[in-house]
Amino acid sequence: MIRRSLLVGGFGLTLTGCFDRPWYEENPRQKAFLDGLQSLAKLALASNNPLKLEEAVKQSLALAAQAGAFTEWQGILRTIEGNEQKMAISIEIGPQVSLYAFNDWTLAMAGAVAELFSTREAAPPGLSEQAVAALKTFRLGERIVLSGRMGEIAGSGLFDLSMLFGKSAADNRQFLQVPRFVARVDVLAAAKKK
Repeated sequence: MIRRSLLVGGFGLTLTGCFDRPWYEENPRQKAFLDGLQSLAKLALASNNPLKLEEAVKQSLALAAQAGAFTEWQGILRTIEGNEQKMAISIEIGPQVSLYAFNDWTLAMAGAVAELFSTREAAPPGLSEQAVAALKTFRLGERIVLSGRMGEIAGSGLFDLSMLFGKSAADNRQFLQVPRFVARVDVLAAAKKK
């Protein structure tokens, strides 16, 4: 009887492990965004056609712009660079997909020539004060929950990725394999352990 219950219990644990979703699939909007990116990249990379690679990059950027505001996405904090005033972070939100946010205005303006000549007073930060305060409590590699908006740093949209247009097929291929999007991050919190 004990042997049978151990066998059935072990089998039950194995099945439970098979149906456990990865952390990046827990939010339906985040999963839809990642699935969209994956399908675009898979078709373009399989084609080995530079024109299809460039088109897939454009569609990936459009998908990110369409995602707009996001709430309670999960990610893993990968890098924190700079200091409190000039900070850049990257957060992995899926398999080899990252969000990049920064508060360094020289970086923010580097890709947007039009912004250099605008009359806007100050560019909005890529990290809110609350997000910067929360960063002080995390470790690199820690799973976090974040909310914000895609491409909202310095009002410039996805400017740094738009420089990919007209680049080589190798640059577009690299982007599709490891996409990195600019985002404004308003809220960061520790992910709850299950």
